[in-house]
Amino acid sequence: MKDVGDLIYIYDTTLRDGTQAEGISLTVEDKLKITSKIDELGVHYIEGGWPGSNPKDLEYFKRVKELPLKHAKISA
Repeated sequence: MKDVGDLIYIYDTTLRDGTQAEGISLTVEDKLKITSKIDELGVHYIEGGWPGSNPKDLEYFKRVKELPLKHAKISA
């Protein structure tokens, strides 16, 4: 039998769904810092937003490639 840890993957939507509330607007730097912290928690996937939908998300997806992530893969 496989270890349960091999069967469960965590997909975080903080950077997309978590910013849908009125008055929430993260800078690219904010999103990069949050990405690093979520990665430190061992999360497997981080949804970064909608690439190309706005200049901020476009810049985020260009720059997130430079982060030395240990656990997470970035998705859209």
